[in-house]
Amino acid sequence: MEPVREKLKASQTEFALMIGVSVATLRNWEQGRRTPDGPALALLRVAACNPRAVAEALHREPRKGAA
Repeated sequence: MEPVREKLKASQTEFALMIGVSVATLRNWEQGRRTPDGPALALLRVAACNPRAVAEALHREPRKGAA
């Protein structure tokens, strides 16, 4: 999760809001306590390949320098 979030230059709070999960859930994923599944996993896979497309689809401009 963290590499995807970093590509978007988003904080944990920003990224959690962007993908519709709680910050606690995102932290659990990033710290390996939980694993995303279903639609969240699909979204994260797309974001890993094309973070700009995900940011645009979710109506958020990536910060300057984002992939």
